[in-house]
Amino acid sequence: MQALQLKQTFKTNISDIYALTGDDEGMILFALEKFYALIPADTREYCVQKFEGNDIVQDDVIASLSYPSMFGDRRLVIVKDFNKKLTMAETEKWLDYVDNTVEGNILILVNCPTIKNAINQYVVDVDCNKMGLIDYVNYIQTLFNFYKVKYDKSALSEIVNRCNKDFGKINNEVNKLMIYAGSEIEIDRQVIDYIVATDTETQVFEFIYAIQDGRYDKAMGIIGVLLSRGDKPSMILATITLTFKRMFAIMTNEGDEDFLCERLGMKKGALFMTKKKIDEAKRRVSGFLTKLKDAVYYLYQLEYDFKSGKISQDSALDLAITHLMGKTYAK
Repeated sequence: MQALQLKQTFKTNISDIYALTGDDEGMILFALEKFYALIPADTREYCVQKFEGNDIVQDDVIASLSYPSMFGDRRLVIVKDFNKKLTMAETEKWLDYVDNTVEGNILILVNCPTIKNAINQYVVDVDCNKMGLIDYVNYIQTLFNFYKVKYDKSALSEIVNRCNKDFGKINNEVNKLMIYAGSEIEIDRQVIDYIVATDTETQVFEFIYAIQDGRYDKAMGIIGVLLSRGDKPSMILATITLTFKRMFAIMTNEGDEDFLCERLGMKKGALFMTKKKIDEAKRRVSGFLTKLKDAVYYLYQLEYDFKSGKISQDSALDLAITHLMGKTYAK
């Protein structure tokens, strides 16, 4: 099945084992979010266990699947990017597991071909490969029709092309477009040019929004996508710093949209979305302006430490992420 069908499928049936396979990281993140949504947010950290890479021990994974959930009815065990050949003994242990599954436990294999092949007849396949242009356009059109959003059909391919057929980015940008347009504004090429960016800055905005919403898995997934496509940690850190600087400037400066756009080097669409997210954060986060100011100072210090050779660019980015998540902007 396609990853897009997961939510609908869950309404009637939830299987014990799923295999997510494909090259679209955004689609994989989208699919994983549908699984996370099966578990209440307040117990999720206790009900999700992850294993990644070829160094994982199969016995540890199988053992984790034998534990029932301590909270609620479900528990997720996610195994990612394991492609080593299984021994005969390991294969037999996996076959023994599928004959003795624990009710409520869901195993999710993400690009794990050898485990999947060993228990293939028990696995539900989920296709997470990049789709064709027409498939993405049809997806966007379906969403716009469902939410009664006005749009110029001939302009929809522009969204896909600007997002380089990255489903995660397409999904984020489509949500931004719907928030901006509401039920009155038609989404055409001009609106798309205002709202949908084509660079790292867009992904960094989504990273910050995810932290503010407490969706830390999504935030780390976005950073993973940026790094995997070749963005340097120093560039990501610089963009995070610039974004927080802009947010602080928007909160502390008077002026109309044209003035702020010119001063901050932002498109009107990006300014609109940033203001909206700031308003949401101010209502939810106690002392948001003070925390924002602290974040800006801390990020500037990290950039200075990296540029002066005190720490590496990887360490600087790791410290920035840890600091921002530790500030609990979602609370």
